[in-house]
Amino acid sequence: MMLSSCVLTVSDLNAVGVTAALTGFVGFTLGLWMLVWSGFDSTGRVKPNLWGWLALSVVSYLLMLWGLIKA
Repeated sequence: MMLSSCVLTVSDLNAVGVTAALTGFVGFTLGLWMLVWSGFDSTGRVKPNLWGWLALSVVSYLLMLWGLIKA
């Protein structure tokens, strides 16, 4: 294997950043949607699965920001 095939170029990092930003955006949108629709019961009390959707939203948001910085 040649050394040049292992080196990441700027366009490779750009593609990784765009992919990470899009994945983060989809995860963040899905996390917020599910947070609203399944995070609370009919009386407005917090369901236990709220924290999982909140964690998904935060992690996806951070992934989206990282991807935007790399893109």
